[in-house]
Amino acid sequence: MDLKKEDTLEARIRQDQLADLRAGLFVSMPISAILSGLILTVQALSGDGFAAAIWFLVVNAINAARLALARYQLKLRETGHQDDLTGVSQRLRWFGILALLAGIAWSFLAVLTVGYTTPQAPLHLIILAGISAGAVTYGSSYAATATNFITPPLLITAGCLSAKGNFEDHILAFTVLLFMGGLVRAAFVGQARFREASRLRHEAERLAAEMEANSRQDHLTALLNRRGLEHAIGRFETADGPFVAMLIDLDGFKSVNDTYGHRTGDELLVRIARRVEEEAPEGSTLARIGGDEFVLFFPSLRSSVSACDLASNIIAKVARPYPEVASVRIGASIGIYLAESPGLTEMLLRADIALYTAKRRGRNEFCLFDAELDRELQRRQSIERDLHSAIKTRSLGPWFQPIVKLDTEAVVGFEALLRWSHPIHGPISPPEIITAARQTGMLQLLTQTVFADCCALIDGLVKADRRDLRVAMNVSPRELEAGDIDDMVLDGLAAKDLPATMFEIEITEESPVDPDRVDEKLGRLSHAGISIALDDFGTGFSTLASLKDSRIRKVKIDQGFIRGLARSREDRLLVKTVIDLGRTLGIEVMAEGVETEADRQILYKLGCRTAQGFLFSKAVPLNQALDLAVKEHAKES
Repeated sequence: MDLKKEDTLEARIRQDQLADLRAGLFVSMPISAILSGLILTVQALSGDGFAAAIWFLVVNAINAARLALARYQLKLRETGHQDDLTGVSQRLRWFGILALLAGIAWSFLAVLTVGYTTPQAPLHLIILAGISAGAVTYGSSYAATATNFITPPLLITAGCLSAKGNFEDHILAFTVLLFMGGLVRAAFVGQARFREASRLRHEAERLAAEMEANSRQDHLTALLNRRGLEHAIGRFETADGPFVAMLIDLDGFKSVNDTYGHRTGDELLVRIARRVEEEAPEGSTLARIGGDEFVLFFPSLRSSVSACDLASNIIAKVARPYPEVASVRIGASIGIYLAESPGLTEMLLRADIALYTAKRRGRNEFCLFDAELDRELQRRQSIERDLHSAIKTRSLGPWFQPIVKLDTEAVVGFEALLRWSHPIHGPISPPEIITAARQTGMLQLLTQTVFADCCALIDGLVKADRRDLRVAMNVSPRELEAGDIDDMVLDGLAAKDLPATMFEIEITEESPVDPDRVDEKLGRLSHAGISIALDDFGTGFSTLASLKDSRIRKVKIDQGFIRGLARSREDRLLVKTVIDLGRTLGIEVMAEGVETEADRQILYKLGCRTAQGFLFSKAVPLNQALDLAVKEHAKES
């Protein structure tokens, strides 16, 4: 512990001693007044009231001074005044001086009793012993007040008793000295215990305060973290507004960690934090709330520049080159929200939507949350709020789009596609449904619902003797990685005694966090006979590398390459390349999004044999899909 902390701790301990002395005085002083009054009465009855009265006045004048000092100390505390170590020590010394004066005054009992030889002396000795013990009891926090008070009268008492010369008085004098020694020891022991208890309490408070401060700080950049930001914002009043929240997200920072390592990345974050601080308005609060996310919060009236100009300045400052990572271009995107009252959760939610919009525009952009984005937020919240009810009431669920042969349009399978017509917002797209399910924690429930309907369709196809058809369900690698979809599929098919060969999983090329875990689960599914198809081919991260996976038995060319195929020579060359590559590797290639007869004919000429799209059929409810398969089978028969 450094010297400053030691002084602060010592000052607080002595403040506790002052507080304890003050509390004790408000009890001991009335007792002292009563006991001194008894002595005055006894002396007056014995005919020596004048000297006793003078003594009584002196004793209570000193007591009044001690109470006045205590009240002054109480007033200082009530006004929030905190003395430093020197000031506290000085006040303690004053209590000790007044205690010594009181002790000297009580020493004059020896004068009133003529060296404790009068008939009233035993009573005075009893009172003196009691008040001495009381002084130690009520002044145990600070030994000097107790010892200063008891030492003069007890020493004089022992001297007076010894002066009498007889054996009994010598024994009594010795007893008084032993009594004084015991009280002195008790005073110092009490002080030591009080100080130790006070020290432990203040050290615990200091440690708790440091832990609380640390819990609010980002240790890398020395900025506030999210918890610290919440605490800081909580201290603002609505009258200080309006308020600005800027959510700053770095562009290209991941490449720094990948190329130069995390240590360099951490050092860069610190430099960026300092650059943002340089642009921050006076009175603003800057926090780091994520890996490369910062929040700048401030009352707008305190800024000399507008929020948009400030955002431009920050983006320009962050985008300046960093020599130590010369091969990586760092930028920043900023979402801005203005609010009349401070509320972190609400402000960050809207700033995040603005940030997402800024990122869609490109790097080094900012966006201010406006009425249009507010409508988008209201729509998203409405969808998320109604999602669970829609799943339970089956107003949201899978419809099934037929997959057909390009030459005969005979149905060879179905793909489950999410459909939901929201009562307010109308048809909701599958990606939007999936995003809402992820945000609300209902993705697993949604997946189970889709799989249950797929099983119901397969069961109907089996009963209709259409075991030649397959039913496909879309699954993302991250969903496969995080959940137990493999167990759900394998156990669900086995429980209903459905053939695994009639089920297909279409997996998108989203990059998983743990590829090994995904590979393990795909291996289980493939080994059981379930077909694995690669969906949206041409739009993922590692399309060609994916074709090397022996478990991939089908590739679906993304509709972006199919629509308008007849008008695009480049798209025809790409599609032809994929079809030829698939034929070479023994992988089925099909097209999705076929909407015109011209595109169908070109696909067939290029060698594609199966497809799906509005040209053949839109997605239909389960019963209609089953009827379609049954009627087609009846025609063939």
